[in-house]
Amino acid sequence: MSVQETFVMVKPDGLAKGLVGQILCEIGRCNLTVIESVRIRLSRCVAQEIYLGEEKEIYFDDIISWITSNPVLFIKVIGDDAVGKIKWKIIGRYPSGLRGQYSESWIKNIAHAPDSESSALREIELVNQILEGKTKMNENKLKNKMVFALTGMSECGKSTVGRYFYSKGIPRLKFVKLFGRIRDKISPNQDLKQFVLEQENKDPFHLWDIFIEELILEMESKGVNIVSIESLYGGGLGPYLKQQLKDHFCIIYIEASEELRLQYQIKREGLESTEAAKKILLPRDEIKKASGIPELKEIAGEIIHNTRSLQDLYEAVDQVIAKHK
Repeated sequence: MSVQETFVMVKPDGLAKGLVGQILCEIGRCNLTVIESVRIRLSRCVAQEIYLGEEKEIYFDDIISWITSNPVLFIKVIGDDAVGKIKWKIIGRYPSGLRGQYSESWIKNIAHAPDSESSALREIELVNQILEGKTKMNENKLKNKMVFALTGMSECGKSTVGRYFYSKGIPRLKFVKLFGRIRDKISPNQDLKQFVLEQENKDPFHLWDIFIEELILEMESKGVNIVSIESLYGGGLGPYLKQQLKDHFCIIYIEASEELRLQYQIKREGLESTEAAKKILLPRDEIKKASGIPELKEIAGEIIHNTRSLQDLYEAVDQVIAKHK
């Protein structure tokens, strides 16, 4: 097998049915990697280019009208035998794959994917043009802006670093509060954790794009170009923000030994022993490990080692600010 690039175009009916999360799960199960994504309302010209060579088919006008009627989502993918896995295993032929489960007709059939390596190469050129346009648009929105996202294991010192950012005139934001504002606009009576989980299961890219918009609005309302935001949870959000915001986004992973974190736990809770602290800290560590927090270290732009000395910690933060500001 060879490493190939291809893509999935989730059609309007696939988006309406909340199938993006399921498609992403299937991509992961096939050991493929998402490179980029973009949501866009296609012009007829671009749509016709995607279906080049099918102009004489009876369904051609109908499919062009359908995929230009509402936004579609392009998900660019790479991996071993990516073309075949996406087209035949994930999207599938009737009655197999997602099409077999969810299609309404030959037109409203969930998603499109190239059927050969040559067609993938041709169609990816079109996708790349769309992605470049989104990058330029993001650059305009993010001009002169910088976002530091703090993460790490329990009691590693994220809040201490966040407070120090604030003391330097850099506002301290919270992921949970920004997601709360999104929830209040969409489903105000829903439990926040359940809301985020439900939205990510349906279409994580849509939720995360709204999050980016909310983040930029918050920065503009505060009249600032640089913020810190905590605490970044595991999973796909961190990689997605890094992918979309590029040089305007930096994950800071705060690393501290278990011994030091236990000491912080004792102080925070007013505990009398290390064993009592372990009963609180270690189960929380397992939850964070399961959620993918340690993997964020691998894509972090900066790793700050919290070694007990506040002065050393603050100097490390100063160096990060100077490097990225």
